[in-house]
This record gives sequence, C-alpha cells and structure tokens, in this order.
Amino acid sequence: MIIKRIGLATLCLASVSAFASSPYDATPEEIATHCQSYIDTFNTQMTALTTSKEAATYETVMRPFDAMMMEFGAPLLHDNLMKNVHTDEAIRKASTECTLKGFAIFNGMSMNRPLYERISQVSTEGLEPAQAYTVNYWMKQFEASGIGKDQATRDKIQAQLDEITDISNTFSQNITDDVRSISVAAERLAGAPADYIAGHPVDDKGMVTITTSYSDISPIFKYVHDRALRKDVLTMFNSRAYPQNKAVLEELIAKRYELARMLDHDNYAQLDMVGTMVEEPNKVETFTASLSAAIKAPVVREKARLLARMQKVDKGIKTLESWDASYASNLIREEDYQLDSKQVREYFDYDKVRDGIVELAQDLFSIAIKPVTVATWHESVEAYEVYENDKLIGKFFFDSHPRAGKYTHAAQFGLKLGKAGVELPEAALLMNFPKGLMEHGQVETFLHEFGHLLHFIFAGQNDIGFSRFQGEADFGEAPSTMLEEWVWDYDTLKKFATNAKGEVIPKALVEKMNKARYFGQALGTATQLTYTALSLQLYNQPPQGLELDEFERKIYAEYANYDLMEGTHPYASFGHLAGYGAKYYTYQWSNAIAEELLSRFKKEGLRNKQTANDYRHKVLAVTGTRSSGELVKDFLGRDFGVKAYADKLSK
Repeated sequence: MIIKRIGLATLCLASVSAFASSPYDATPEEIATHCQSYIDTFNTQMTALTTSKEAATYETVMRPFDAMMMEFGAPLLHDNLMKNVHTDEAIRKASTECTLKGFAIFNGMSMNRPLYERISQVSTEGLEPAQAYTVNYWMKQFEASGIGKDQATRDKIQAQLDEITDISNTFSQNITDDVRSISVAAERLAGAPADYIAGHPVDDKGMVTITTSYSDISPIFKYVHDRALRKDVLTMFNSRAYPQNKAVLEELIAKRYELARMLDHDNYAQLDMVGTMVEEPNKVETFTASLSAAIKAPVVREKARLLARMQKVDKGIKTLESWDASYASNLIREEDYQLDSKQVREYFDYDKVRDGIVELAQDLFSIAIKPVTVATWHESVEAYEVYENDKLIGKFFFDSHPRAGKYTHAAQFGLKLGKAGVELPEAALLMNFPKGLMEHGQVETFLHEFGHLLHFIFAGQNDIGFSRFQGEADFGEAPSTMLEEWVWDYDTLKKFATNAKGEVIPKALVEKMNKARYFGQALGTATQLTYTALSLQLYNQPPQGLELDEFERKIYAEYANYDLMEGTHPYASFGHLAGYGAKYYTYQWSNAIAEELLSRFKKEGLRNKQTANDYRHKVLAVTGTRSSGELVKDFLGRDFGVKAYADKLSK
C-alpha cells in the first residue's frame, strides 16, 4: 500500500526550479501555484500512461512511470522539507498544505485501476532481476491496497488514506510546535559542564532558560546534581504536545483500524506489516519476547547498581526513578569504570565531529566529499558534494542545530532520489546538536543519521529511481545502526577527536569508554521494548473503549524500567506512532540485522575497504532491487538470524 511506502516520515525530496524567487524564499502564493502546477503535470502524465494503446512492456510502462514518480517527487519533497525547516510560519503552513495534497496523489495510485491494469500487463519474463522485482513490488502494493474491490469501496479507502495522512501530519506538527521552557536559578545547574553553563547566559533576574531541545536537556539529566530540576525537566519533556495530541492520536488509531477492516485485516498492525521482513505481528511478538527474556537478568542487575548508587547520594531514596537513571549511570561510569564523561566530551567539538564523519565515509568507500557554497534554507546549513573518481555522484546538507519552527528530532530527509545518467541523489540531515562540545552519544546519533544519508546517496546510482523505497520498511534502520560501531573504534576516533589544545583522544580513554559501553544497555533495550509494545498494542486490537492514559500506564507497568511519571503523557510526543505506526519494533529488528552485518566487518576489519566496498554494492546500492534478506545473505555468504543479537544482550 502506497501510504506504507511513501509516508511523511519516510519519503522526502526537493526541487529547486519553477519559482520566480529562490525556492527557499518562495512566497506562500508561489508555493501554492507551483504545487498545483506539478500536481496537474503529474495527473496529465498519468492519464497519458494509463490510456496509451502501446503494448505494455517494461520500457513502455515501468520506465516512464519511474520517471513520472521522480519528476513529481522532487518538488513535493522540497515542500515537505520546507514545512520541517523554514523559519517563516506562513511558508511552513503553505508547504504543509501542498505536501498533504501531494501525498494524497501518491496514496491514490494504490487504487488507480487503470494504472494497475497497465502494470499487470507487463510480463516479467526475460527482464533483469531488478526490473522483475520492481514490477512485482508494485503489483503487491496494488493487491494489498484493495485494488480488486469495487469502485465505491476504493473511493472510501482513498478518502480514508487522505484523512490518515492529514491526521498524521497534525500529530507530528503538534510535537514540532510545542517547544517548552522553564526558567531556573543559575546555581541549580551545578554539575553541568562549563561550556554548557557558558552557553546558557543568566538574565537580569539571575535565571537561566532551559528548553525541551535535546541539546538542552541531555546534560541536565546526565550531570546536574539538583534532583528536583532533573525531575522538572523530564516532566516538561514528557508533557509535550499534550493535551492537543490525545484526541489526534485517538482519531488516528480509529481511522487506521477502519482502513484495516476495509482491507480485510483484523487490525491495523496486520495491515502495517504487509510487505515487511517479519510479515505479521505474531513474529514481532515472538522476536521481542526473545529479547525480553535475554535482558531479564541484566535489567535486574543494572537497576540494583543504579539504585545503590543513588542511595549513596540520598539514603532516603527507596525506588530508582527515571530522572535519576542517566545521572546515576554517569556516576557509576566515573567510579567503577574510571570514565569521566566531561573529559570525553572535550574531544567532540561539533566541527571536528562533522569533519571526522565525512572523512570516515571518504576512507571507507573511496569517495571524495567537498564542502560547497550554494543557496540553502538557513545560514547555518552546510552543503556538500560527493565525488567518485572525480565524478559527481550526489549532494547533501547538514542542518545540525536547533531553532524555532524546525523539526525537533534527528532524521535524514531525501531531496532527490537519483537515477543513473538522469538525476543526482540529494539528501539532508536534520539534527539538533549543540554548536560546541557534544556528548559521545550525540556523536553516535550523528553517525547513525549519516548512515541513512550514505544509504540514500549510494542507492541513487542505479537505473530505477524509486528503488530506494521498494525495500522492506523494517530493514531501513539496519545500515545506519551498523555504522554506529565506528564511533567506538580508536583508529576512527583518533583521526578527529581532539581537544581544544589539539591533543588526540587517549587510547586508554577510548578503552574505558568501551569497557563502560554495555553498562545500561539492558535497561536501554527494555525502554525500546516498552516503546515497541506501545506501538504494536495500540494498533493490534479494536480501538473501541481505548483510553489512552490508562493504556499507557498499563504498558509502562508491564514493560518499563520505571513508573510512568505522574501527570505526564509521553505518547503525545511519541512521533513514531504516526510515522512508524505499529512498526517501532523496526529498531530492535534492525539491531539484530546490524549485528549480523557487523560480524563480517569485525572479522575482516572495520576499516577494510574491500569489505566496505562489498557492503556498499551488495547491500546499500541495490536496496529495493531484491529482498533485503537476499541482500544480507549475499554480503554475508550465509543466511542471517537474530540469535546473535539476543545472545549479546543476555551478556
């Protein structure tokens, strides 16, 4: 079904043409006019394709269809990017309205009977494997979307999809818009790093403003001694988009259930997993149950250590609370592993991290990445071009720091799909890092998102422009998750991790980081499994009688490490409930695949260029031209499994 492959959280491109002014400074009126123009063009092309009397072949149907998708996708995804990054609210609003119209067109293709009939006439006999895979992919999309139903039912399905897209957008936008803040006395920041304090100036009343941006809150939880402040900040963070998103989410759940029933599924989770690697919710339950069993004993041990450490701070503490976890973990790392996190962050200045990640990609994949000066949507955005053997193969942008109105999480947004000999792929990373020193965990996040970007660029070199989005939805996080491993590798870190004096991060310090690396991983995995359960169970049952607050408390009581904070409603700001639907399990599933992919790198060397080259060409570059399982098998030389990841967690 198209909504599953081209969701607002998944597909994002850009166009830089057809505007009287800069595409980044177009007026709302220009945006609306341009939007209608490219929609009209696409509709005209679709009519021509579906009414053609020419014999249906790959060349006469699939190739022009792919070209149409790319031509339409570029300006649409430009608008989708603008609604997430532009500083002008009116432009964001106009871009949002256009994006909703555009995705309604994409959704409509899954019920376009003439298009279905045209593609169904294309024989796969004699086609190249990637071409045959593409034809079969689209046939499965049609079949899963109810193409065989009568026109009246298809119209209802289309209307339902449009409503779901609109509601999902509202849910996500409410999260972006609700950036909260509190003012606290400067002395309450005791324990925070010096650069953090310097970056939060005191006002004329002696107060400091703390917002809910990730760069603001992370150091609070990790370093600040004031326990009440940690609690207040977490309460503020977990209250975002409430109460406005409660009714929105309830409506989204109900509409998705109705859609699933229209398409003959028992619930939305079943529908959402059509075309995934796991295929059905029962397999997700089995998989997550195996992980829960693996971490059961480690979670007990970790919680006991954290509670014992907090009781050294205050003997009256009887229960480990969520606002204490990061703080206690940091103390244990300092004392039991002799790891000073403040010392670690001295080696991770944003500019150096950025350059180091770029250099890593160049070294691994034998490419050249060069900064360029081009028009962008904000003065802080950094632009790059990617070359291979002096040939330009792609472009990308870093939008790395928080600002008002910008997307508040971290994600890769595509800009142009790319196609061999036709179009260069382009992408952007939207992140919210501090401009100075970073936590090592933020460096890991940076590399994760950069993994998505590399995947996008490399997949944009083949002959099928839309192939990047033909892969199974639950494979997409695996390549980026795997790349996180390199921020723990001394040979990688020594190339860019230097302090203000230019001194390279000591090898002994990296060894301490690795010794402390897995402390807390069981608790972290348990948190992810809590989100997985929330995501799955919201969608694997009828919504009648569902009371979100009660449901969330029940999930937390059953799965979470800590009690749900009184008065908070984390589901309201859990953006994945819109973008990922029932499929939040994807992150743990991807961890399992990443562990398998890494096994070859660990055997042959993390910086082995031949291994990296095989990985690029056997996995990244051909995503969506074969099943993901086949790609992984081709790279490993064997079938993959999830047991290695479960075994790792149990230790």
